[in-house]
Amino acid sequence: MKLSTVRLGQHRTAAARLQKKHCVLLPYPDVGALIASGDDWWERAGADTGERHRLDDISYAPLIVRPGKMVAVGPNHAVRVRELGCLVPAAPEFSVRTGGHVVVGAEDDVRVSAEGQDVFWGVELGVVIGRRARDVTARTALRHVAGYTVVNDVAVRNGPQDIPSTAVATVVGPALVTTDEVPIGARGLTMNCLVDGRVRQKASTSELLFDVATVIAHVSRSVTLLPGDLITTGTPTGTGTGHEREVPPRSRTQVISVIRGVGELRNAVIRPRPQ
Repeated sequence: MKLSTVRLGQHRTAAARLQKKHCVLLPYPDVGALIASGDDWWERAGADTGERHRLDDISYAPLIVRPGKMVAVGPNHAVRVRELGCLVPAAPEFSVRTGGHVVVGAEDDVRVSAEGQDVFWGVELGVVIGRRARDVTARTALRHVAGYTVVNDVAVRNGPQDIPSTAVATVVGPALVTTDEVPIGARGLTMNCLVDGRVRQKASTSELLFDVATVIAHVSRSVTLLPGDLITTGTPTGTGTGHEREVPPRSRTQVISVIRGVGELRNAVIRPRPQ
């Protein structure tokens, strides 16, 4: 089953079940609210009937409009670790964002302010939590997953190379693909990111240093994961050095992020024209 959050006018969104050529609206403002509505959310999502809209007529809102928590894992690809000059981590490294972060939809523009010198991006497998998880084991961790989505974090560096980058927005969507639709743990899925038609990232979810189950188990030792929380599992390297991963300093750059079997993001990164 595939679920999305669609826009119904300027200020209204709704969760929707995607069919081949249309979607069926569900009585929840977004997919996050649907998942948080009770353990039987999956059955209700598949059975509920509502308004139908042609897929050609809809606009995708962020899959989860206001995530309770976003857990960013990384680095989590061996080549990416070497690219950054880091030691291979002994356990998943992660940070937690709660509130205030900009989340945008699968086809939305991402606007960068004038002060950003370099723009970075990275396709990632997103894991949406479906059941509360605290101190779970890797053996049972996948029972707590609602499904998977595509994520791309866009960030800018506002100073020299050693200055950390600042997040601009996280693109999430276009759909949550439930666990029965993909391989166990979402392994073996091809990941690509293209910038203005050029492939800049190509990898597989099988190349993660720490797989989805291991990540959830590790994070749950210190963080209580709740339904609707989002985990991003780390971006692969680009083609060559980290500098080559930067979006060229153009006023409009098209970034396409694809995970086979999960979905595709198409976003224009827009920055002010040079003076």
